[in-house]
Amino acid sequence: MRLLGIFLLFLPCVVNSANILVLETIASPSHHIWIRTLSTALAERGHNVTSLSADIEKETPENLLYLHLDKLYEVFYNTQDEDFVKEWDFLGMGKLNPYLQMIIFLDFPVLTAKGCLKSTGFQQLLNYPDDFKFDLIIYDFLADAVLLPFAQKFNNPPVIALTAFYAVEYTVPVVGGTFSPSFVPYIFGAADLDTFCSRLNNFIISHLDYFLRKHYVMPKVNKLIRKELPWAKDVRELNQMAKIVLLNKHPALDLIEPTLPNVISVGGLQIKRNKGLPKDLQEILDSAKDGVILFSLGTNVKSAMLGDARQTEILEAFRSLPQYIFIWKFEVESLPVELPKNVHIRKWVPQSDLLAHPNLKLFISHCGLLSTQEAAWYGVPILGLPVFADQHQNMKLSLKTGMALEGDIGKIERNSFRKLIEEMLQNPKYRENARMRSEIFRDQKETPLERAVWWTEFVLRHPNMTFMKSPSLQLGLAARQSWDVLAFLFIVISIGAFISMKIICCCYRICRKKSRKAKKD
Repeated sequence: MRLLGIFLLFLPCVVNSANILVLETIASPSHHIWIRTLSTALAERGHNVTSLSADIEKETPENLLYLHLDKLYEVFYNTQDEDFVKEWDFLGMGKLNPYLQMIIFLDFPVLTAKGCLKSTGFQQLLNYPDDFKFDLIIYDFLADAVLLPFAQKFNNPPVIALTAFYAVEYTVPVVGGTFSPSFVPYIFGAADLDTFCSRLNNFIISHLDYFLRKHYVMPKVNKLIRKELPWAKDVRELNQMAKIVLLNKHPALDLIEPTLPNVISVGGLQIKRNKGLPKDLQEILDSAKDGVILFSLGTNVKSAMLGDARQTEILEAFRSLPQYIFIWKFEVESLPVELPKNVHIRKWVPQSDLLAHPNLKLFISHCGLLSTQEAAWYGVPILGLPVFADQHQNMKLSLKTGMALEGDIGKIERNSFRKLIEEMLQNPKYRENARMRSEIFRDQKETPLERAVWWTEFVLRHPNMTFMKSPSLQLGLAARQSWDVLAFLFIVISIGAFISMKIICCCYRICRKKSRKAKKD
């Protein structure tokens, strides 16, 4: 009993578990996979984690609870609202210019608000007592603080912003900083910024995105939220509550751009140690003498969207390479032609574990960020078929490292597609460049997940921290970018130049008069 009493006396000193609320507001399985990794790691360290999410897990630690945003995908992909498209045509979106893509993506926060407010999980969390104590809130800020009024409800605990995306420019409304459009390309534009016209275009679209989000999208989101939560603050104000941002970024893979010290790079957080493959896939890879090729278009773009003609061209290209085994993540069972003997169809594949196998020789990918990171981590060359959004930028960055080649998903033809595959498998430079990129990416003092957990618990240890808050948050965009200073200097120089020209003209006229008088004399 004495020992038990001593143990209970010191128990508060050794147990540091916290109640953490995670707000997953993005209707995308890839974002969930990334955030789920952190939520699970925090739960395994003893924290009680409640996650409000459109994607929920069946097998979780006992202290990880999911509340289901069950209407979010329904609103996104099968909405009956006349203001929005009924189904996202990702292949069609990829053909649009960056301005039109930007306009489409500006609908995301509004759709997110509509889907969340209709969901069962939202009502469940709203019914929690107001005095329920959450020690920390973590939220995906890519949907612009749609659910962050819950921070008000639960007495304003410290907040961490995070996202599975890598664009630093989207952290500016959250923690401050400046845009750098002179050398950082906009996310939907993969063009080089080596001419004045390209930099001008990049400047316009980067700032147009910022202004439309702030002055058009956010007011619409506020209006929707305040119908359900009349007491909610402006989401633009709530967005600035974040102490730090956890960003899915790493300099070996992504754009080089300036960041504030409270923007923490945890790129590749979702990559875990190889847990082993299912028995059937393990046997396929172990027995493949010439190697295995993985083909996946990720979680948002479905292979069924390719249509029968493109599916046929792909399958015939695979059929013409019988020495290789192909694993294709395909969501439906029916195919337009007979399945080649060297092709295995799976509705779902453990992508990271497949890439970790030494017999996996090539990854045919849509170049989503998570897929690109996993291929780089395991040193697997990429044959890229980018579709939309940041995938073209990811493809371009991989091309620069020499570990990738690019195909055109809109114009797949069996012979040219086969030649691309053969070039990547037979030319050792792609594998060697992928290996070097892997060495750089892996050479970190701790894993990205360990870094994310440490910073999360850092905020828990210092909930009132303000030393990392940038004063730029208190400035308007004009002051933040020094436009007002530049305008002042331009006006001063213009006035100075005007006065100087006037003085020179007056002096010239005086001298000319004197010269004429002298000639007359």
